[in-house]
Amino acid sequence: MRGADLSTYKIDVPAKLFIAGEYAVTRLGGLALVTSLESDFQVVISEVEGHSLLETNVAMPAHVFSVKEIKPEQSGPWNFVMTAIKYMSKEVELTREFHLEIKSGLGFGENKKGYGSSACVVVGVVNALNLFFQLNLPLKKRFEIAAQAHYDVQGSGSRGDVAAIMYGGSIFYENHQRVLPLTIPWQPYVVQTAQSAKTVEKLKHQLSEAFYVKSDELVIEISTAIDMQDFALFKEKLLENQLLLIEHQAKGYMTDQLALALNIVNSQPEFAGKISGAGFGENIILFAEREDKIVELRSALEAEGMKLEKIRIGKQNE
Repeated sequence: MRGADLSTYKIDVPAKLFIAGEYAVTRLGGLALVTSLESDFQVVISEVEGHSLLETNVAMPAHVFSVKEIKPEQSGPWNFVMTAIKYMSKEVELTREFHLEIKSGLGFGENKKGYGSSACVVVGVVNALNLFFQLNLPLKKRFEIAAQAHYDVQGSGSRGDVAAIMYGGSIFYENHQRVLPLTIPWQPYVVQTAQSAKTVEKLKHQLSEAFYVKSDELVIEISTAIDMQDFALFKEKLLENQLLLIEHQAKGYMTDQLALALNIVNSQPEFAGKISGAGFGENIILFAEREDKIVELRSALEAEGMKLEKIRIGKQNE
């Protein structure tokens, strides 16, 4: 049962979307631009008597365990959580049992929104335990723990989604080496196609060295356009990046819905949009230089069964 008078901590966790480099960044030294976005993902932790308890509002059974015997799990519904807890137990002896609840509106299974929910889990758990046990771990250390836990369970990836969620804001990310903050001056939106895609399955596609080199070049050029606040250049390079992906990806990368949405968005000079993440469904991230035509754009997308959602970039953490 829960202790009645013990402290409860609530940790708000942002989501993520890739702007560029989502495939090339999977290799060591690869580059990407990633942004966090405010979400309704929250982790709540409090002390309990007896055994520790994991619960969530999505369709998963509760899980009971003891901090005296923690085992990482490579499979099962709580694998990301238990692996993150195991890594945190290496930093400090866990002497108190706890109740940890995950509240998520990012979807689950076939209804995932593509906002990095598994990365949200490991970041949320690491930050919750850091606060609950008063560890005062620096941001870089928390990122390393969450990133390793996520990678161990998923078995692939760049850790870029974990970096964006842990550091907040928008970032220039170099795989395993650098996280640099970016300030994007244009209002971001997401086009949701209501088609779910699993990133891990799509990253198995083999790409050439020429693709990786060009992708890294474009990430740098897009970052430069952002720093210069040059929207026309930003859109030009974002579309070059999109074309690079279309030309090198397997059939199905750009679904009919994504192709239609890209055409609707990028036909107007004040909007710049690109498929975010692995493709094969899910989302387009777009930026608006001006928002006077956003109502018209929303209507055009809704007529095709897609949703346009205004987003707020997550708070940058120190």
